[in-house]
Amino acid sequence: MKEAFHIGQLVRITSASSGYADRRIYCIVCLVPDDHAPLYRVKNTVGIEHVVKAEDIEPAALTAVP
Repeated sequence: MKEAFHIGQLVRITSASSGYADRRIYCIVCLVPDDHAPLYRVKNTVGIEHVVKAEDIEPAALTAVP
């Protein structure tokens, strides 16, 4: 599996199934195995977790703070 992102990287969710972009900063916690595309478990500082595809996230700015 080729990963587009790495564990510990800060990202933002760009699209969600509910149709809005979540602009909070998340940290990639782990990779989730999948046959079709890599999935990432992300978590923010208040404990909200999501499992997202690589195309649903983008790297956060270098100055971003979790």
